[in-house]
Amino acid sequence: MISKDNTFSLIQKSGNLPTLPAILIKLLAACDDEDTAMADIAAIISRDPVLTCKVLQLVNSTYYGCRYSFSNIEQAVVYLGENTIKNLAITMSVHQVFGHRSFTSLKKFNINVFWYHSLLCATLARRIAQRIGFANIEEAYLAGLLHDIGRLILVATFPAEHETILARTKNRQNTLWAEKQLLGVMHSETGGWLLQKWRLNSMLADAVAYHHESPDRIKEAFPLVRIIYTANLLCQENDIGEQKYADADLLTGLDHDALEEIVEGAEEEVEGIAISLEIKIEKPAGNAAPSPINDSTSSDDPEGEATACPAATTPPEDTADTQQEKLQQALTARVKSVSLLSSFLENLAHAADTEQIMAACEQAMSILFTIEKVLFFLPDSKNLLLKGRTSPDNRLHQASQGLTLTVPKSSSLIVKTYHDMAITSLTTEKPAENLADRQILTILDSDTILLVPLVADKKPTGVILLGLPDKGDSLTQADHKLIQVVIHQVSLCLQLERMKEQKAAELDAARMAAVSMTARKVAHEINNPLGIISNYIASIKLKNSADNAIQNELDIIDEEIQRISSMIRQLDIFSKDPVFHFAVTDVNATIKGIVQLLNAAHSSSPGIDISFLPDKTLPRIMTSNDGLKQILINLLKNAAEAMPDGGSITVETRQSAPEATTVKKGIEIVVTDTGPGLPDLVKNRLFAPFVTTKQNGHSGLGLSIVHKTVKDLDGTITCTSNPLVGTCFVIYLPDSGQNELPRRT
Repeated sequence: MISKDNTFSLIQKSGNLPTLPAILIKLLAACDDEDTAMADIAAIISRDPVLTCKVLQLVNSTYYGCRYSFSNIEQAVVYLGENTIKNLAITMSVHQVFGHRSFTSLKKFNINVFWYHSLLCATLARRIAQRIGFANIEEAYLAGLLHDIGRLILVATFPAEHETILARTKNRQNTLWAEKQLLGVMHSETGGWLLQKWRLNSMLADAVAYHHESPDRIKEAFPLVRIIYTANLLCQENDIGEQKYADADLLTGLDHDALEEIVEGAEEEVEGIAISLEIKIEKPAGNAAPSPINDSTSSDDPEGEATACPAATTPPEDTADTQQEKLQQALTARVKSVSLLSSFLENLAHAADTEQIMAACEQAMSILFTIEKVLFFLPDSKNLLLKGRTSPDNRLHQASQGLTLTVPKSSSLIVKTYHDMAITSLTTEKPAENLADRQILTILDSDTILLVPLVADKKPTGVILLGLPDKGDSLTQADHKLIQVVIHQVSLCLQLERMKEQKAAELDAARMAAVSMTARKVAHEINNPLGIISNYIASIKLKNSADNAIQNELDIIDEEIQRISSMIRQLDIFSKDPVFHFAVTDVNATIKGIVQLLNAAHSSSPGIDISFLPDKTLPRIMTSNDGLKQILINLLKNAAEAMPDGGSITVETRQSAPEATTVKKGIEIVVTDTGPGLPDLVKNRLFAPFVTTKQNGHSGLGLSIVHKTVKDLDGTITCTSNPLVGTCFVIYLPDSGQNELPRRT
């Protein structure tokens, strides 16, 4: 058996190692740069006649169903969007890179089946990512498209050997084992290696490299790896029965029905993509079960535990002639370190929030120790999760998004460092068994990563990861001590910042208590007189039923009294504990009824259109039907009032599990409007009571009531608003299970 390194060397020498086309490299860079205008992206595409033709062909195809035809490339780019353009370019480029190669002489390898499998996996990955709320949907598509790219490399470089493997093996597990034995490397490892050579996102390389691992190992990986593994699993035929759906559910939290719906939609979409891009595909006659590889076939060291903190280098003894010079150099370095440390402490003292504290630490690590790769893992408010964090200017900022580890369950060394409050390290020489730890080595692209716990008042407040240069050999014992001094100061600042946030929350609670007390008093003092006035008006109306003029005047007065009464009822919500009755609720049915009711109410103003897009697979959940109605009516009325000249409102439901799959599954309700967006006054204090820009007696309590009601239902609510696209509220409600008893009655 040849070694992995020898195989990679042969691939490079063979001329079969593809490179990304220059046009694609420029296009990817432009699409990833937020400051790049669509006109510049269009200009890059215009330089390639084939790509230009494909873009225009795609945008005018029945697949998109546009009412108008496009002939201008810039208009087409704006219509499709940069993510679609990126996917189109990548799909075309990958296909073109291998398009000139002939695989017709190989009897066991069908290139058209390969492209079908790759496109199906890409489409499944994108749909799964969208369903579970993964942040970068298009990254999932790219990883799915490239997940088997290593197979093409091996086939092109070792055609005879690969034919032998396919001829002598009857299932996927044996095929993977044969690749390892005969070629020294599996196609998944080859694909991950290639993507690293292309300098694509390390998460993409990991997703490709690990897509044949065992489900037990994958379940602790970061979301993109789990998504690609699941997508590849679902690409297989049904000859492995229900097991693939059970594994997919374990990794994504999606049940059998949801997964089948995703597969059916993806298969239809692949046909459209292949026709639009003129890629020849062929459905496989049947696939063998994608059995995960046995750990014994892995080239990784099974003993691969993380090593202890690397020892500082001990300098050799010096001669008498150099002692004075060395002493002077050490003194100069010490003075410089103290000076730089003072600057760091000053920056830390002026840091206004967590991001500025992290930025000060990152700057200190860079200046004092030439450590450029710094990544924080900080606990959430309930200390159940460790989340990847950096300052916005950190090169790892984008990669840190979505890095989440479960504190109670994870076997990651990062979590162990957090629990034990002891310095450890990860090294490439002895890779850890935990897959997330391996991915961290790839993300930081370092041979040695120092894991230093953040500790304040003898309690853990997080973990900081330092990608050491030169395996840390250049760091002295004094450097290690100074690193701990710096991180201790950072720990204290982060702890103080967290305490500030907790105090702010307590002040908000005290303020709400004051509001509640005022509400009780106002409700008590005003409701009784209002009731008496309403009764007198009703009596006067009966006595003057023949006088239409008086009736009209009394109706106006009564209407205003009812408005005041409504405002008082809104105030009263803060003065009472919730009285919602929890029961198994059909959320779709409740929303449908509310939308029909409000559409009827707005029939006199046809400019407002409320539509409902239900997820038909949405489960019933244990929640309060009355609370749900209160939330939606407030949001929908607010949206309608924000669009006096008309507009559209969309309500959508979907299944969701925030924080990846580490907390309880639930549902999401998304309310979107095409209005002018929220004013800055409201956005800055979104859910605070009495904040409003409306006139005519509006209390400014609508969103505050919504927020409180969502919390009473154990849910969360988030909002995004932009003057160009309108406002979007996303409400998450947990699925407590139908067998649980109501907690509030």
